[in-house]
Amino acid sequence: MKLSRPILVLSLACATSYDGVAQVVDLGPDISPRQRFQVYPRIDKAYEAMARGDGQRAISELQQAQRLAPDNTEIALQLAAAHRRFGQPAQAEAVLKAQLQRHPGDARLAQALRDMHQGAVPARLPEPQPVPAPAAEETPKAPSVTAPATATTAEPAKVAPTATDTPPRPRRSPAPPAMPAGYAKASQAYAAAERRDFAAALPLARQAVAAAPARLDYQRLLVYLLVENGRFDEAEARAARLDNVKQLQSDADWQMLRTSIRQRQALRPFEQAMQAREQGDMARALRHAESSVRLAPQALAPRLQWLGLLLQDGQAAQAQRVAEQGLALQHDPALQVLQGVALHVQGRGMASEQAFDAALSAPHLSRSERQNYGLIALDAALAAGQTERAQRLMQALATDSNAVLGSRRERLQALRSSTLSRGYELPLPLVNCFSAGDVPGCEIWPGQEAPNPAYRVAQEAYQAYGDGQYALAADKAAAAIQLNPRHLPYRELRLQALLAAGQKAQALDEADQTLQLQPDAVEVLALRSRLRLEQGMTEAANADAQTALQIGGLSLSSEVDLLLQLGRRDEAAARFARAVSEPELQQSADPDLAYLAIRVKDDRQALSIFNRARDQGRMPDTALRDGAYAASRLAENEQSIAYFKQAISASHEGRLDMTPQQQYETRREVADRDRSWGVNTLLGYRGISLGAAGAQPGLYGDVAQLVSEVYWRPQKFGDGRFWELYGGAAQTVYSRHGVPTGSETTQGAVGIRAKPLSDHNLILAVERRVRIGSLSSNDWLLRMGYSGGMGTDLRVDVPSWNTVNVYAEAGRFIHRKQNYATFEAQAGRSFRMGGGDSRLVLFPHAVLGADYNSERTASGKQSSVGAGVGVSMRFWFREDRDHAPRSYLDLSLQYRARLAGDDRGKGVFLRAALVF
Repeated sequence: MKLSRPILVLSLACATSYDGVAQVVDLGPDISPRQRFQVYPRIDKAYEAMARGDGQRAISELQQAQRLAPDNTEIALQLAAAHRRFGQPAQAEAVLKAQLQRHPGDARLAQALRDMHQGAVPARLPEPQPVPAPAAEETPKAPSVTAPATATTAEPAKVAPTATDTPPRPRRSPAPPAMPAGYAKASQAYAAAERRDFAAALPLARQAVAAAPARLDYQRLLVYLLVENGRFDEAEARAARLDNVKQLQSDADWQMLRTSIRQRQALRPFEQAMQAREQGDMARALRHAESSVRLAPQALAPRLQWLGLLLQDGQAAQAQRVAEQGLALQHDPALQVLQGVALHVQGRGMASEQAFDAALSAPHLSRSERQNYGLIALDAALAAGQTERAQRLMQALATDSNAVLGSRRERLQALRSSTLSRGYELPLPLVNCFSAGDVPGCEIWPGQEAPNPAYRVAQEAYQAYGDGQYALAADKAAAAIQLNPRHLPYRELRLQALLAAGQKAQALDEADQTLQLQPDAVEVLALRSRLRLEQGMTEAANADAQTALQIGGLSLSSEVDLLLQLGRRDEAAARFARAVSEPELQQSADPDLAYLAIRVKDDRQALSIFNRARDQGRMPDTALRDGAYAASRLAENEQSIAYFKQAISASHEGRLDMTPQQQYETRREVADRDRSWGVNTLLGYRGISLGAAGAQPGLYGDVAQLVSEVYWRPQKFGDGRFWELYGGAAQTVYSRHGVPTGSETTQGAVGIRAKPLSDHNLILAVERRVRIGSLSSNDWLLRMGYSGGMGTDLRVDVPSWNTVNVYAEAGRFIHRKQNYATFEAQAGRSFRMGGGDSRLVLFPHAVLGADYNSERTASGKQSSVGAGVGVSMRFWFREDRDHAPRSYLDLSLQYRARLAGDDRGKGVFLRAALVF
């Protein structure tokens, strides 16, 4: 099959009349795939530089491209065009002529030369000025002479070959009227150098220097040609004798030439390091790489090579130092990326993120650099379990490049769907170094994950842990450790699983073993602190906590939990507040962060995170009820109900494992929070109808009262504190001893009552008594009631359960100046009559009752106390899938013996109640 010639498409536009149009350069067939790969970033950067008007950088990048592929005519044409565009027609003509010598029949080159502006004046050498000749062993003293015009210089490239790797070519200066000594030979040497015939130029330069040794421009030309001919030692020796010349110390071209000499010297160990690495001899590769950096500390490529080898050899701390030394010389994003990798490997997450962010925010990054550096930063975020940062980096990559993100998207999804970190490791970036001719270069590519023999069994362990099969997770994690013993997250997983499975002693033993192998494993230290605390080893637990906090590097969760453990609640809350104020966590949807917010008593933040997690599909079903309670504590009633209902749906659909009793309790939460009104009707024989509107505490003896009320709860349940408006009426319906009964005893009442405490069932009420019957009255009543107990609701998990119910009330009638109080306590066992779906409950119990009334009876008594036994039967009804029974009918029969006070405390007590 015939292949079309490769086309290199550059996506950055030149700032010409065609601004905004992508550059398409056909490099033709006379370029190898390796050369094409090497020149691509150079040409890419050149067009970026031209787009922003940076001629020096553009020309420098194109010169580098031509050195990498000297036979390619298209690159030569581009370089000549850049020279012409930025006001250097002579250099443009020289480039075209030199290329035409390589390809004499190339019509494009001939046409380009014809198009050149005619009449350009050739450059001449400067007029000679007397300079004392240097002594044989001394550095020459430079007199006050006119220095040659400074050649155009180029900034160092980012990752590929640096511009300073190429020594600046000395410029020819205007010729004097008279022919000075050495001028002819120097002129011929310049001409040969322009033709890139460095071998022929070198002896001519030697003759020029011999004829006029005091001429610094001849000396510089000779040093330059020695470098170009590979005679580095002689070039270094000559240059060293000139280093102390004051005039050269401030000459940028000379300093660049000196750097070039060192870089050329460093090229040999650079290439030796590459060869040693290919042969698998890491120790020899490291020695040669270090030697290369020592020879040329400012050169970028050798330092990148050394950094890559150090990271591969596991020397992260040394790599960090080498990167920092390089950054002290030049702030280059490539160094910052590898610095970020070194910091990440050492567990210094925040510093690592700062290094990555600095690299990604560097100006003038090429598209390939933005993609590669972004992928490395993304891999680090995934390895650290930072899902929010990873999502942000992934979005930037998807927008800015065509990076392959498939596997990384899957990894992010896995992290988000698990409550336990999957322990991914950062695949080390690949520092790909190469040498083209005399130019070293390095590119940084994202790493590929090394095959992990424990991967499959580790995934099974994480899955088992997420499913709540903690014993299985512990066994699977142990198998993963056997296959990959150096992977710390697998050990952490096993410890977590052992702890969750209740094997605390085993978990503590293995935590001790892990810390013996790796004393600075701060997360294991934090876990051991928790284990020791649970086993009552408070002093040792707090010592572990202090040590872990001092070492630093803890996850936010571990740090906050340890601060809470040490009683430093304010510090824990402040640390959490600082963390969630950072951009990384401001819009977090991580449910684990919501639980951390709950632990520091920040329910508002917790609910916000739960809501974002639900909206983004990241809310695990196990967290739905916790989200409901967080909303409830904030009086967000509708949100609380919605979360509870979602939990009920998840349970019915098999997504959330709840026992029948847990389902019932969740439905009870919905029923309580969904109630906004109700009706209570009570019929009581003997005693006061507890809590009833309009009840008559002044009536004693063998009478029966019927009390009914309706109430409205405007704000529903809130956070457990609510208020109600109510109204009702009471009437004496039976009397054994001739007490008035019927409509003339009807007493009306309206009022407002409130439950001011979330966790205690204290009721305060202000009630207006309204006269309806002729024997009723108008008055104000202040009431306070308290109730408590256990087992008073229906249970569906057991056939019987213990029940205790306590109620107390006190009140004062303002106009009558009458006070009253009543108390009743019941204790017994409730029995569900029928199967699991039965709603009929029998409650045999013992009872203790007492009451007080400031109005004395005929016998002069104000109080009575009685005790006895009783039985009640309650039938629950009005329920649906989301609501527990909201109504019940209760019948109660008691017999009490008098213990003290009036005889009204003894006898038979009957009560019927309808709560709807």
